[in-house]
Order: sequence, then C-alpha cells, then structure tokens
Amino acid sequence: MPRLILKFNDQVISEFFVKEDRITIGRHSDNTIAIDHFAISRYHARIDKVGNDYVVSDLQSTNGVFVNSEKITSPRILANDDVILIGKHIITFVSTEGEEFPSPRKTEGPFDGGETMALDRDYEKDLLAKIKEKPSAPPPPPEPVGTLGFLDGTSLREVELTRNRMTMGNAEGSDIRLPGLFIGSTAAVITRNPRGYMITFVGGLSKLRVNGEIVKDTVRLKDMDLIKIGPHKLQFYIIHKEP
Repeated sequence: MPRLILKFNDQVISEFFVKEDRITIGRHSDNTIAIDHFAISRYHARIDKVGNDYVVSDLQSTNGVFVNSEKITSPRILANDDVILIGKHIITFVSTEGEEFPSPRKTEGPFDGGETMALDRDYEKDLLAKIKEKPSAPPPPPEPVGTLGFLDGTSLREVELTRNRMTMGNAEGSDIRLPGLFIGSTAAVITRNPRGYMITFVGGLSKLRVNGEIVKDTVRLKDMDLIKIGPHKLQFYIIHKEP
C-alpha cells in the first residue's frame, strides 16, 4: 500500500498510508491533507487511484504542482519515490510497503481565509534545485512510443502518439480525425504519462470500446489493444526506439 511523506524545510511533518481512492490536498480544512500555509491554494491538488496506478492532478492552483521538478499541466501517474512540490511543501510518494504511520492531522477549525500567496520565483527555483540535487539512478532507456494503426480499410496511415495529449474526434482540429455523423467533435483523448498511455472517453453518440469493452471513463492502453469508435477500428501498439 503506498504512503505519502510530507516535509517542510527538510523536516518530516507526517507520513501515512494511502487508503482512499481519492486524496485532496489544500489549505481548506475539509481536504484529506490540509496544509495551513498561504502558498497552498484552498484546493490545490488531488491524487486518484486509477486501476493499479495513482495519478496526481493540479486543481488549477496558484503556484502549480511539480513532480520531480517538472510542472505538470495534465494528470501524471506517480512512480515510487516521485517528489511532489506543492507550495513550499514536499510530498514523496512511496509505493513500497512498510510500517503503517498515522494519518496526518487536519487543520483545527476551518482555515481558508485570505488569498493564496504567489511564491517568490527565486525561492521556488531554490526549492526545485534542491530536489534536482537528489541522487538519481542511471538514465532510463528511451521511452517506447505508442502508435495507432487504422484497421477499418479507410486509411493505411499510422499515427505516432508523441505528444502528452492527443484528441480523437470529428472536429477538423482533432489530432486524429475520425469522420462520422455520430462521433463527437472530441470523442476521446489519449494522454501519455511516464508509465504508459491512457485513453479517456469524452463524448458523442458513438461508444468507445477497447477490446470490445465499453469505456465510460479512463483505461490504460496495453500493447496490441483494439480500439473502436463508430465505424473506425484502430490498433494500439508500442514501438521501441533505439537510444
């Protein structure tokens, strides 16, 4: 069972197991982890359990959410020992099992007064630099690239999913254009995270199916998965590129 280690000024404030499918972090006292600090937005970030993964999202906070010194702009799957920076606080995600720690104390009484204080950028850079100083493992091999191949006979082209977010739908501006009367302007979105690709159904009368199963929310894509939206059939597969 994963746990979160909350630190401030290199001092551990609390550690606890992640027992819930959704954890909110923010200044307001009704968050799962309430942090009484004006650099924290009232509702700053959220960690959701998606299948066997845990995904962190920025809830449009003032100072943003950083994972391993990189500011996230879309939900990010967490890996063991990932370092999350929220305001001036650091949260380490530990996915290995260990001794159970008590849940952190929530702020006593309702605390959400005042506006969120924007961090001084020099101070923020210093914090990020300290995170980067953490000893790192040897660089991993190049990440494999997901590819969609069309199987419906209407096209022979392939699409490499090289961006972190790609849209599929009937709109002319879609990254992957899928013509069809009942296909939504944005029918689905494929997002790329450090540990793989996820597809999310957005809308339209045509259902999204992965390996014949209807997808109403988000699922993780695996090599050779079959995707169907309306009359369009596609296959997702992984290409391993040379370093």
